[in-house]
Amino acid sequence: MQADIEIYVLSCPTEKIISWLENTFTLVRKSSPSPLCSKVIIASNDNEIEVTILEQAAGKRFTSIWFDSDKTPWDDDIACARQAFEYLNCEVRCNFQGWEEESNQDPDQWWRINSHEEGPFIWN
Repeated sequence: MQADIEIYVLSCPTEKIISWLENTFTLVRKSSPSPLCSKVIIASNDNEIEVTILEQAAGKRFTSIWFDSDKTPWDDDIACARQAFEYLNCEVRCNFQGWEEESNQDPDQWWRINSHEEGPFIWN
């Protein structure tokens, strides 16, 4: 189980991301602390999970979706990315493996899902 889940979506409107969350979970609360940042609280299996949606998180075209909880329904970032891609139909990227301190993984090694392919790649 991962401490949190974070994925990046390419050129995907925040409203569409929130729609995915509303269709997948129970939306408890929604706020917009800044023009580029939205926060939602979702309920999943009797757990409330804070989700931060940050536009322009990686360059101007990528939006970060960060689930700040170890109680998400996914085993890892890739499982979340797959579900997001199915609903959002836009390219999704995430860490290739869960981030671990002292791990030997390449920090530029990512997982990408789009309409052409799914698999590891170097994002730099």
